[in-house]
Amino acid sequence: MLSNLSRHRSISSNEFSKEEQFLGMLVVVLDHTLRDLVFYSVGIIINMSLHEEVRPALLKLPVVDKLIDVLRDANLEDMDLAKVAAKAIHNLQGVANVNQFWSEQAIKQLDEFTLTFGEELDSIMVSCLTLACSHLPCSIGRGD
Repeated sequence: MLSNLSRHRSISSNEFSKEEQFLGMLVVVLDHTLRDLVFYSVGIIINMSLHEEVRPALLKLPVVDKLIDVLRDANLEDMDLAKVAAKAIHNLQGVANVNQFWSEQAIKQLDEFTLTFGEELDSIMVSCLTLACSHLPCSIGRGD
């Protein structure tokens, strides 16, 4: 129900964004070990962050740092959760005075994640290509 309500601009901007306790609860839940609860909370953050006037209220809390943690924890093992966390982070960039809300540490953490994630994907691609090539006749690719 909260997810559906958070899609409505008037409810998100007039009700939810003014409730610091509600917003704080969303951020706290991002640390939870129940994946579905985290996924649901990220969905609410995505919906709320679609409304430009709501973003500053979210960004006053450590939501970016927590979303980066979710993204890092989900990684390749849970691409669905990683995608929604990345979407929420992307939505939270579109705010005036973005430097006021985004710390250098958060940007550094995102850079580190991107590098590590890219290396993991490269490793998987090499493994897949190696496996695929091992099934080809020996003369392919040698110019014989």
